[in-house]
Amino acid sequence: MSRQIRVGICAWADPALIETGTFYPRKSMTAEERLRHYAGVFDVVEVNSSYYAIPDIRNTLRWVERTPPGFVFHVKAYSLLTGHHPRAETVPADLVALLPRSPGRTRRGEIDAASFPPEALDRAFHLFRTAVRPIAEAGKLGYVLFQLAPWVHFDAARLDYLASLPERLPGWTIAVEFRHRSWLPDHLAETLRALRDARLAHVIVDAPAAGHAVPRVTTATAPTAVFRLHGRNAHGWLRQLRGEEPSVREKYDYLYSEGELREFLPEIEAVREETEEVFISFNNNNRDYPVQNALMLKRLLGQPIPADASPDDLFT
Repeated sequence: MSRQIRVGICAWADPALIETGTFYPRKSMTAEERLRHYAGVFDVVEVNSSYYAIPDIRNTLRWVERTPPGFVFHVKAYSLLTGHHPRAETVPADLVALLPRSPGRTRRGEIDAASFPPEALDRAFHLFRTAVRPIAEAGKLGYVLFQLAPWVHFDAARLDYLASLPERLPGWTIAVEFRHRSWLPDHLAETLRALRDARLAHVIVDAPAAGHAVPRVTTATAPTAVFRLHGRNAHGWLRQLRGEEPSVREKYDYLYSEGELREFLPEIEAVREETEEVFISFNNNNRDYPVQNALMLKRLLGQPIPADASPDDLFT
């Protein structure tokens, strides 16, 4: 069953994972040492920092150099590309030049996405494409994740935008994660049809059943299938829905049990039979929980694990 299935985590340099001290040999490791260690245990990872700022091409080149052949990076799309409001300090100068003199701001000081003209979005795609190109040219690019903002609702304009993504990022695998129920389940058939027509991968989400959470819809819409497991910490998610600002650790504080992961096996097998490859990314980012669960799932799938990958205290 392990054929075509890759399991990894989101953000190999997550502060909570480093501070726990159970996965990386030393807390004082350099960025290079940390990535090389990670790549000795897992063969795939999701880059989360690219959501906050378009990566420096020097970094993407380093990532390629520091990982072995066959290693895969998934890259999360920059916030502006997914309907989010980018932090002012992360907006590239090319885009700042295209903003009105007094752009709209959110209550947290972010630049309102609606303030960016269409040409700024086009430029952002160009900059993102340029930054990620070294990974793609090295054959190490998995999917580019478009995790839509929770306030992005189903409508004709958004469908057109999704349909434009393959042309904007030609030749790359694109995965789309919905976070509002107007997509799933309210317009389930139309949404899945739009993804299939554009050959976009539907992200199968596991998350708390709280508020406007999107249910887990286990189906494939492209040759690549994607599972993203966020944990099931309903309290943390509800805090955010109430307008509070829980930290990443507070929102994703959840460790899946072996029994819960076993329940995914039939779903994983079902989409594996429909696709060419399956990626499973753990996003329950607190402590060493994503590493624990990724190693646990690899075992359940019958995949080999390096002998030094899981010290005894990692699973206590």
